[in-house]
Amino acid sequence: MPAAEEQIIHRLLTAIEDNASVSQRRLSLDIGIAVGSVNWYLKRCLNKGLVKLQRAPVRRYLYYLTPKGFDEKSRLTSDFLQRSLELYRRGRGECTEFVRTCAADGKLRVFLVGDGDLAEIACLSSLGTSVQIKAVIDGTAERACCASVPVFKTLAEATAGTGGELPDAILLTELTRPKRTYLAIAEQARIAGLAAEAIHIPRVLNFKPEVA
Repeated sequence: MPAAEEQIIHRLLTAIEDNASVSQRRLSLDIGIAVGSVNWYLKRCLNKGLVKLQRAPVRRYLYYLTPKGFDEKSRLTSDFLQRSLELYRRGRGECTEFVRTCAADGKLRVFLVGDGDLAEIACLSSLGTSVQIKAVIDGTAERACCASVPVFKTLAEATAGTGGELPDAILLTELTRPKRTYLAIAEQARIAGLAAEAIHIPRVLNFKPEVA
């Protein structure tokens, strides 16, 4: 099962364990997928025997984890923690390498593209160095700051909001949609007159621009 699907099922099972009467619409909002997708994943969990269904008054349903469902949730939790630790190790190593290279080349003004865990790791990696992470760009981000760094929707907004200067380098830190995000920021960089070579893609994202 792909990691993205495992994460959805893990969040689904966790939500059901916390609240048996949770609605599909609430699950949709909490997990970040369409209601139709929630329905599909619920049916999948029912067919696998991970969840059982019970009718409730007013045309509502209650969902309960089965013993098999509890075991699966525990397994997914363990797998998630292992992947998170591996991401931290690899991400920290690559971000540290990127920061050192930027410092050596005099590229001290850096933007990140993609809010989340890897962006936070990059911010931590820059502490105590001459490299300054000035902005995080993420068109879908819901928070205003990432590790005390302001988050903007676009490259143009980030440039205007941090003094009007383009970054010396950009680090892609989007984990869930790296290819799509790369294409978007590459086009924004082109419009701004910034060379595509300024955008660095960590190996942990597992893709190259020519196959984006």
